[in-house]
Amino acid sequence: MRTMARQLAALFTMFLLLACSPAREPAGLSQLEPVPEPPNNLEVERSRWVGIGSYDACGLSWAFDLVQDGDKVSGYLLWETVRYDLSGTIPPNGKLQKARAGKSPDFNGTPAPRFVIVNLDFGARRAVGTYAAETRGSNDCATAVELVRYAAE
Repeated sequence: MRTMARQLAALFTMFLLLACSPAREPAGLSQLEPVPEPPNNLEVERSRWVGIGSYDACGLSWAFDLVQDGDKVSGYLLWETVRYDLSGTIPPNGKLQKARAGKSPDFNGTPAPRFVIVNLDFGARRAVGTYAAETRGSNDCATAVELVRYAAE
């Protein structure tokens, strides 16, 4: 009985260590250069949008890393230790609404919501919006985010 209690305590400790680790910085962030004087609209061949936060509405760290190619956007949200893949089309008004980011296949066994709902309003240099976990029809941990636009490689 004591052995099982110790094993459960060790498992719980490992879970806490994983759950409390900060979001990693998207690869190559330090080498990125801001988009030089972009036009007032989104008509740029390729851009990279990056945002990082320490704590969201649920106390978890997050990092967005998106690539825009014309009106298409794809990338991921790293929410604490779980990665969510996102792809969609940015409408002419720049407002990406209710985009569903799904848990990456490598994280299917990780206890976390299966989908995250993302709303972003893309501007010339910044994208602002929110993300929230989709759980049984309601949104949890709704968090405001800001992404900065960089020149894509």
